[in-house]
Amino acid sequence: MSNPTHSFPKLVNLTLRDGQQSTLGQDDWVFDPSSLSKVILASREAGYVGAEIAGGQSFQIAINRGYNPFTILNAVSHAMEYGGFRDEFSLQMLFRGANALGFRHYDRDLIEQTLEEFIKCGINKIRCFDALNDIDNLSLPEGIKNRPGVVLEGALCFTHYADFPERYTDEYYVNYAQALIDEGYQAIAIKDMSGQLTAERISTLVPALLEKIKPLEIPLTLHIHSTHYEHSKGALQKALEYDIDTIETADGVLSGGSSHHSLVTITEGKTDSCQYYTKLEKIISQIWTKIPDRKDTSIPENLKQQLCAAGVPGGAMPFVIRDLSQQQSTIKAKYLASQHITVKSLEVEDAQNFEAIIDLFINELKQVCLDANLPLLVTPTADICCKQAIGNLAFGADPYSGTLAGRYLNNSGQPNPDARFAKLILGYYGELKSYAEGNPTHSPEPEVITFFESNNAEQLKQIRGIAAERSTGDDLREAQQQAWRLIQKLGASALSYASFDQLTILYALKPYSPLASDDPIYNAVKTYLSRSETSKIDGRGSTFPGYEFLMQPLLCYMRSMFVFDQEMKAEDIVKMPISKFGEILGSDLYDIYIDLDIWKNVTDLTNHLSKLFSSSHVSAELMEAARFVIKTLSQLDLRPERNEKETIGPSREVFEALTIAELFSSLALINSFVNDVAKHATNPKIYAARSLTMKDIHRFVIEQPKETSSTPWEAGVRQSLISKRLRLESDLQRRLDYWRG
Repeated sequence: MSNPTHSFPKLVNLTLRDGQQSTLGQDDWVFDPSSLSKVILASREAGYVGAEIAGGQSFQIAINRGYNPFTILNAVSHAMEYGGFRDEFSLQMLFRGANALGFRHYDRDLIEQTLEEFIKCGINKIRCFDALNDIDNLSLPEGIKNRPGVVLEGALCFTHYADFPERYTDEYYVNYAQALIDEGYQAIAIKDMSGQLTAERISTLVPALLEKIKPLEIPLTLHIHSTHYEHSKGALQKALEYDIDTIETADGVLSGGSSHHSLVTITEGKTDSCQYYTKLEKIISQIWTKIPDRKDTSIPENLKQQLCAAGVPGGAMPFVIRDLSQQQSTIKAKYLASQHITVKSLEVEDAQNFEAIIDLFINELKQVCLDANLPLLVTPTADICCKQAIGNLAFGADPYSGTLAGRYLNNSGQPNPDARFAKLILGYYGELKSYAEGNPTHSPEPEVITFFESNNAEQLKQIRGIAAERSTGDDLREAQQQAWRLIQKLGASALSYASFDQLTILYALKPYSPLASDDPIYNAVKTYLSRSETSKIDGRGSTFPGYEFLMQPLLCYMRSMFVFDQEMKAEDIVKMPISKFGEILGSDLYDIYIDLDIWKNVTDLTNHLSKLFSSSHVSAELMEAARFVIKTLSQLDLRPERNEKETIGPSREVFEALTIAELFSSLALINSFVNDVAKHATNPKIYAARSLTMKDIHRFVIEQPKETSSTPWEAGVRQSLISKRLRLESDLQRRLDYWRG
């Protein structure tokens, strides 16, 4: 893969995030960290230097499917570290600046906490973009700037209006790149989301950008969707003639269409690592099936090219086709009824001619974009403008009247449905800056602004100043309150899904729900819990209440680690200390441990036994056994002392030093005491001949000494614990055999 003049660019694999987002419906996304790890390992073997794994719409879709996007990321990142090449392969994410991963602009402290969590979980390259290319929306938190080991990349969203070529010129993009560099971004990407780049434009834009950024040692990445197959392929191949640092591909069965070209397409089958690349394609095919249900390829090619030429991104095309199909008869009727069209098109009258409806949509989309003063069509502006254009055609009083009222108001004089378009007009998403000298902005015409101030469902007024700084300041606090309420309601099961800090972020950026009373994070936890049942022993049993809450996160990490070490054995896994699974999971497991329901039972038992001490009718033998039970429960309890913050750190260190076998065995023993005391309370020798400590658990479960001098009671306890450990070990071995197969 070499060029006569320049070395071949570095490769980043987009299959895991943008490949899925560009091709699949939500239900077909794969979030299993083990599967993602397989693609990453194969990508590295094939010569890739990184993969996009988080951000974009994947954040919302993961939540809707009952997955925690942070757990997915950290499980993969930790597995890579376990496999010994974490520093050699970059994990990147896509972030929408002030818009973050949600549906509006968010407070800066929330933005910083969100990015901090992604970095902590393994992201080391963050690509930030803004739908308006507004540098104010891409202001970096001070705590994130110049972070060692983290690359901050600013993306230039590329578009081209054929009727207004003077708007988005090479000079515009060079000036915008400089603004990003001045803000602190250390890399630049060209992001062509809607198939507008051609080889001809590459030949002027790329040299202009390289002239600006190459002396500063700023790398340039090309991100080009393959929606327009010939244009995009030609653009990428033309770019190989220059010193491009990185190109991005989607591979196997998720390449092409509205996704990205595969490496084999770009190089026309000539790769230096054919064997490994073939393996990568095979793995992707196995994970997503040989013929996945792709939404993008269901669109007829002629309609796709019509929409692509209008700048509609491939990801927006399925809903545009769907919504136009649903409103086809209404749009046709409004067109035929309009008094402002003197000669009606026979093509529109033909009910079977959907292309004519597409033509009407494209014409209206052009007008909508003109009203907004030519925004770039990318998330969320593509969704906003396309839906507004469809709304105008279907619900506008007379969308062909040439008036704002005829297009944006219905027959009753009320604004059309998509209130987000009013926000776009009124500056709630930021400004369309020119980046020319004097820094003027391209605002909508005054009459358009006045019209939308007077005609919007939320009675909004024009934003004056920087939109990204207009926030209530309550995003983080309100999300923390919601997270705390969920933990109070669901306890350890909520913490098994996500930590408190992660729940806060998930609530702040939660998926849209049409019902105000609906709680998508609660729904996500419930979906997660239904899936966590499979983490029980043989999918059925457990040795203490809440077993699955601890085991489910551990299994998630184990499966990913197994990808990089397929010689793992169950007998070795049970002897792994919790710390072997990384600091984040260790801390999360400790929080789950603290909140297990078993501790309520322990408190109840301790209280009941304590009452014996005040009775004069209890035998000394029973009194001593009760003291042994209480002391054992206390010595096996690794929770910090109440209201003693300084004990949390040391307590967690002791917890994380436990092996998996010791952790589960100690909880199983506690549960046995809770159950057996009630059953055998009149025969204390059966359940407590002495107190037990964590050292005993280690001796019985890990060392397994064959002591001839042990008492029958002690031998019985040891045998019970060994039996539970072997049951756990057998279950893990069964899982390993399944993963290996």
